[in-house]
Amino acid sequence: MMDADTPMRRLIVAVDVHRYSRRDPLAQVDAQKALIEALDHAAAKAGLDRTAWHRQSQGDGELAILPADVDEALVVADFVEELTKRLRRQNRQLRRETRLRMRAAIHSGVLSMGANGYAGPGPVETCRLLDAAPLKDALAAADDADLAVIVSDRLYRDIVEPGFRGLQPKQFWPVRVIVKEYDGTGYITVPGQEPARTSGELPAVTPAPPPTPPPPQPAGGPPAASTHITVTSNGSGDAFAGDKNITKTYYGVGDHGRRRR
Repeated sequence: MMDADTPMRRLIVAVDVHRYSRRDPLAQVDAQKALIEALDHAAAKAGLDRTAWHRQSQGDGELAILPADVDEALVVADFVEELTKRLRRQNRQLRRETRLRMRAAIHSGVLSMGANGYAGPGPVETCRLLDAAPLKDALAAADDADLAVIVSDRLYRDIVEPGFRGLQPKQFWPVRVIVKEYDGTGYITVPGQEPARTSGELPAVTPAPPPTPPPPQPAGGPPAASTHITVTSNGSGDAFAGDKNITKTYYGVGDHGRRRR
């Protein structure tokens, strides 16, 4: 059991049925049943025990807290792949308007158990990612796709970017997520589809070139960038004025002044 007084970091998965409210009541019942069946099947095929997940049902969706020892890469890669396959098979024989299409958000965050559900920044951020407009747009734009997934910036950098379990970073694209008071970054993928370009996409960042190092300085004597001028004078300011000539050499250092030797 989770301890309400002890915050912990867990992998969090949230899912939602696309355009659920447009269905009539009986179709909503069917969608709920198909949703649970798809999640159970995908988890079993990926080697995950759904009975160990702490699940909070939401009618057209689910918020799940996974066990502490779960393999995050297994969830992001294998579970998503198996869920994609299951939805494709379920929808193959259905009419377009009755297909089960889903959005999913995956995040690793801090949470604790409250009196009426999960509390803490982890569940909140996961739900904000799930409600992101760019994620909804991505699924709507790929009409033949059954699933669109968004992962948090943390998961992308820890799991996706290194390429664990065959994950391909080029299949994810970054978007800015602004939902209510939340303002953050997520990475979207639509399995089986080429990376799309949707609202909220962040531009690619080109790293700035490293600064040019200054030229090396000599071990002794005047700086390398200095110049020197030799003037022969008799002390009165007249050059070459007889036998009492005095030679003075000035070393100039840029615009910072002169040094006489």
